[in-house]
Amino acid sequence: MVKDRMVELLQEHFELNLYEARAYVALVGFGVLTPAELASVSEVPAPRTYDVLRSLEKKGFAISQPGKVNKYRPVHPENILDKFIQDWQGRIAEELEAKKKAKEELLELMTPLIETEIPKYGVERVWVVRGIRNATLKTKEMFEDVKEQVLLADDGYIAVNLESDLIKAVDRGAKAKVLVTEPILQRLKTSKIMDYYKNDKLELKVIDKLDLPMLICDEEVFFALEDMAARYFNYETQIWIKDFRVKTLFEGKFNEYWEKAKKA
Repeated sequence: MVKDRMVELLQEHFELNLYEARAYVALVGFGVLTPAELASVSEVPAPRTYDVLRSLEKKGFAISQPGKVNKYRPVHPENILDKFIQDWQGRIAEELEAKKKAKEELLELMTPLIETEIPKYGVERVWVVRGIRNATLKTKEMFEDVKEQVLLADDGYIAVNLESDLIKAVDRGAKAKVLVTEPILQRLKTSKIMDYYKNDKLELKVIDKLDLPMLICDEEVFFALEDMAARYFNYETQIWIKDFRVKTLFEGKFNEYWEKAKKA
């Protein structure tokens, strides 16, 4: 029903509760109403009509006419809805500025915690990461922290979606070897990765199949457990390990792939 839709929109977007929205729609429809009349023409319970109308007046949606029995009329919808949106934009701008200031203050306060070299709860060596969003955040961290070497064997999303992060790591001086399957290579044809390869800033090869895709950044290793159903729903279980022994094992596997691969 049209009336129900109006009530729904007022609740969802203009901060009126159910009874306030019903009352305002009734006022717009009937023009002027007393509390008793409101109860008879709307679904606002009689004991609540006084409070509801006073609340509408306070929020700017209604105007009262004092008398033996108070009467209420609506503020024109175009006027009050425009004013609400203007006020809302001002509040949002203030909240956004407050959040930016809070972020800067938090970063300043947390810097000593971030930069401390004394781990408070032991050094984390293994993480389980689930879902593409969390995997993206973790791989971004790896690219940001890498100093010497990136080894990427990719049949999925890293080379395509984290291209800029890889390029930044190379620009900072990390040496990179990128190994991709043919479908990924086709998607990289016009990428900056291809430009860097052509200019000898990184190495790039293509391989028919990767049984164990991986990302190695210095001593950090990131790989996914095989689960096709989870991959389909973007909820793969990924493993991050920081250990030179594990890194050596994975680097050996990467080098096996590299030897079998051909130049891009």
